[in-house]
Amino acid sequence: MSAINPHIDAVRSAGFPTVEQLRRGIVLSCITHSFWLAVHDPVFYMFWDESTYFEDQIQGEYWAVAFTEGGAVVVFYSSESERNPFPDDSPVYDQARYFKGMPQRLNPAKDRALSLMIDLDWQTGNPSKAAITAAMWADGERFTAAEPWTEVFDHSLWACNTHLLPPEAALQEWWRGMDLLGSGERAAWSLYQRRLASTAAVIAVEPWEWRSFVEAAEQEPEPAKLAAAQELLASVGIALQPQPNT
Repeated sequence: MSAINPHIDAVRSAGFPTVEQLRRGIVLSCITHSFWLAVHDPVFYMFWDESTYFEDQIQGEYWAVAFTEGGAVVVFYSSESERNPFPDDSPVYDQARYFKGMPQRLNPAKDRALSLMIDLDWQTGNPSKAAITAAMWADGERFTAAEPWTEVFDHSLWACNTHLLPPEAALQEWWRGMDLLGSGERAAWSLYQRRLASTAAVIAVEPWEWRSFVEAAEQEPEPAKLAAAQELLASVGIALQPQPNT
């Protein structure tokens, strides 16, 4: 499979990512998308449930990752995959195929990730019936799966492709799609670097970074939009508070 976007081909050919690579991609994604939430109504779902993260960009693919000590489990669903179990002519669904060879100690993480996915009855919270089209796990630093990385990638249809790019490229990709005003891209990069460099549980947005949120919205963000941006940033340990004398 060859993609129009060379970034997609680069990630597909790079092999299984590391847990830290994905974790850092999620942090950058949350920071970047907080600027969108400060300006617009949400057109995506991104949230943390303790150590489990879920993302749906409303494009037919969604995914969840459950981190655990020394590892993680990721599950994907793509409506475009031939493995999609929902069409009437789909083959019999076998969730177990995606977890062959996975260490049993990762089962709690697997269930946490699957509980956020829609099941065959269009509900959530039922791991054993959750509908997925690919999965991978890490019992250590790097992910693996019951099949080659290219198969995982093709049947997740690039759901988290941008998260696995080099951070500078990922930020550029996301920011280009947002088409926001002001210096937000520079502020997002600053927040990302400061978050990774700090061992504090929470870091605060600096005054000039806050002004970038105001510039993007062309005014101080509306209360509901500010609250949404605050909630997403808080999930990665960043406190967004309006600064005096902005």
